[in-house]
Amino acid sequence: MRPTILFLFNSSDYAPRPWIDDGGFNVVSVDYDDTDHSGAHREPVEGHTVLNMDLSTDFARDAVGFSLLGLGLDMPSLVVSFAPCTDLAVSGAKHFARKLEHDPQCQHRATKMARLAEQFDCPYMVENPVSVLATMWRKPDTYWHPWEYSLHCPTGKHPEFPDVIPADDWYNKKTGMWCGNGFVVPRKTHDKGPTGDFPGHAKLGGKSARTKYIRSLTPRGFAKAVYEANRDNILSKWGTQAQLDCGTIQTHSRELEQLG
Repeated sequence: MRPTILFLFNSSDYAPRPWIDDGGFNVVSVDYDDTDHSGAHREPVEGHTVLNMDLSTDFARDAVGFSLLGLGLDMPSLVVSFAPCTDLAVSGAKHFARKLEHDPQCQHRATKMARLAEQFDCPYMVENPVSVLATMWRKPDTYWHPWEYSLHCPTGKHPEFPDVIPADDWYNKKTGMWCGNGFVVPRKTHDKGPTGDFPGHAKLGGKSARTKYIRSLTPRGFAKAVYEANRDNILSKWGTQAQLDCGTIQTHSRELEQLG
């Protein structure tokens, strides 16, 4: 058995890639085909299990747990969530009144989905842009920009969208991080200062699935930094728990033999 790393609301392999490459983890992403970027979903890669599941329901946590159990996997040792920000990001505040008039519960529902990561008894991180989560849930533990983790990023152009996403993740995009249960916030490492804003906002017009997919992609440097900051702690805790579980099983086996 290996520790399970769970990614919520994730449809690409950029965030899970360091864990996949490690080879010592079960890497699982959960997303829903009926999302505003579902038409741009990429094919899963080897070592990355992708589940199609609606995470907006009241029983989403249990549904995920049963799915992992059905796959023969442990419950997650780490949860990384990219909760939908459409109804939360302050960049779209001018649309809030119209959205709330149409659906008064839309922001409460979005906040509930963001807090799903809390329901797993393990370290967690929730990523969201500057948003009303700061008031509807709590203030983020920190803010970060992709360029602040540029030294963790593979050098050179982006492998999929080099004409949109700057090389080495060298761009501004203020993002909040809500975390807990022992998640280690990665240390920022960079060798140059800030640059311009994310060009994806200027180069990508409209509301197509492709546009929303590109804008949602996790910076590769940040993904690697999260992996490096949390890998050893997860393996250490999982190894200790595995030993405890093994000891419990052996004790129960001896008890059964004595009763037999």
